Amino acid sequence: MNKINTFKLSMTMAAIGLASVAISGCANTAPQGKYVDGTHEVQAKGKKSQIVLQVKVENGNIVDIKTKSHNETESLYLNAERLLAQVVANNGHEGIDAVSGATYSSNGILKAVNSIPRVDGTAPEYVAVGAKEASGDDDFKLSWSIQPKLGLISGDYYYQEARFRQGHMGSMTIVTNSADKNDVILAEFNESGRPNYYTRLYQDVPKRMSEYNFSMGKKKGTAWVQSALTMEKLMVEKNQLIFEENPNYDPKLANKLEQPNRLKYQGIDIVAGASNSIQQSMIPLTAKIHDQIQSSGTDYLFYQHAQQLKTDKGQWSGVTAMLRLVVDKNTKQIVKAHYDEIFADEKAQIKDASLKKHYRQSKYDSIHYVEPARIGFNVMVDALEDHLQQGGSLFDINDLPATGDTGSYAATGFTKRSSTWTTYLEQADILYQQMRQDGVIVEHKK
Repeated sequence: MNKINTFKLSMTMAAIGLASVAISGCANTAPQGKYVDGTHEVQAKGKKSQIVLQVKVENGNIVDIKTKSHNETESLYLNAERLLAQVVANNGHEGIDAVSGATYSSNGILKAVNSIPRVDGTAPEYVAVGAKEASGDDDFKLSWSIQPKLGLISGDYYYQEARFRQGHMGSMTIVTNSADKNDVILAEFNESGRPNYYTRLYQDVPKRMSEYNFSMGKKKGTAWVQSALTMEKLMVEKNQLIFEENPNYDPKLANKLEQPNRLKYQGIDIVAGASNSIQQSMIPLTAKIHDQIQSSGTDYLFYQHAQQLKTDKGQWSGVTAMLRLVVDKNTKQIVKAHYDEIFADEKAQIKDASLKKHYRQSKYDSIHYVEPARIGFNVMVDALEDHLQQGGSLFDINDLPATGDTGSYAATGFTKRSSTWTTYLEQADILYQQMRQDGVIVEHKK
């Protein structure tokens, strides 16, 4: 009898052991049977519309998910739509944060996913989620170059600016060969955030060489400036300033990354980062300039000199000085001026450790750069332009901010002469000598 009981007990323990192994094995694999197999159409409310998704489920797992329809703001939804890949990888919406700047559209997508039929018949209540703040720049992988062409550039100057899309200010500069109006030697697009931008940090801030590219790059996977640089390169290399609409463009496809663009340059990704800027501002402004080049021409000449600044050991400091002057052919007076110091594209190229954090930015555009003279670098440069537009000398700048030592931070807001002015004067002299040689500028006393 004891032998029989012992045998039964052994069999029971073995069965428990096998069951434990089976349970353990299941715990180490992806959850099975979470969702009902098949192709499901699910929907939920975004900010402006119902977001309808088409979801394919196999063996209880989401294997594909696509947007079937929506009427959200196109650019915001494109941003939020990046969540679809995360949903597939995660086999559900749990633990996924909303995309910053597109929170309502994000929650519409995630809530729709929450309604996919489940094998166990449950229908969990959806809890809205917020956006997770972007991390620091240390792990930022995107790259682009904001370095100007070194040396001297000169030619006929064209410029257009206009507000678009809720008040952003777009501007386009084109410089052509004075001897050949069809030879484009410089194309540069910039944009300043609208005055009522939802992030106060970027209100009225130029995007080209500011922290904006890092902030948007983290959210969208493409920095704003990258698309502009691509278009500018195309314009200069092909001497092309106007573009036709893509004849194969299907408006139903909207601005999805995997679909053809609205314009006739198939290999160029202008969708991520700056699609609205390119299509609503850069292209129209450049088209106006093209018409002007082909008709009335211009009364203005452009001169630019860029030079890498050296350390005491003769090495590049990681900072490039750039001065631009625009003169009226008829009056030979300066009508526009802009000076800037541009940081290297990579941190390792900047010798001053305290400045490394400003890589791929310029002193003028940067939000966080602190001028040692204790006054805004942009304030100094704007004052310089006003000074020159009013007929002031390129070299007699003693009336400008931070050109002298005041010795009183409390009284004046700055305490010493900015070294920027020494560098500026060197660039001004180079341009002045060339412009005088070309006979396009009045005399400026030193």
